Amino acid sequence: MFSFLKTNCAAAPSTLEIEAPARSTGEISPRLPEPLRPNKRVLLLDDMEDYREVLQEYLSSFSFDVTGVSNGAEGLREFLKDPFDLILCDMMMPKLNGEMFYWAVTRMRPAAGQRFIFLTGHQNRPTTVSFFKRINAVVLIKPFKLEDLRAAMHKVLNALL
Repeated sequence: MFSFLKTNCAAAPSTLEIEAPARSTGEISPRLPEPLRPNKRVLLLDDMEDYREVLQEYLSSFSFDVTGVSNGAEGLREFLKDPFDLILCDMMMPKLNGEMFYWAVTRMRPAAGQRFIFLTGHQNRPTTVSFFKRINAVVLIKPFKLEDLRAAMHKVLNALL
């Protein structure tokens, strides 16, 4: 069974709702566990620019090297340049959606399939649910809390050790 990490979102708004972390000293806290922090490369695919920017800033604050792209075709170009430690992938994107991107990546590098965390607001679509079950996906339902992203990243990266 795939992993859904749900947050309390009784009425999902139509606008971006990622909880911004509090900033008191210019740093975002709490910090990720030590093994996750240094020198990890993250490929972030999301067609919503605001979402992508918030996530890039959040991940960069933990010393992740983040490459953000707006669709699967751009993501595939970046993936071919260099390997990534983690792939955060939206499901609904132009040019190449999340499922097609996943299959393209895993055809070239099968082990990369273990590095995915999928982001979606369409968790009830039968084709999406079927895909998630088929690959035993780690999934975050939009809107999600940044703590849930951190927990999912920790889960995926620790499973690779």
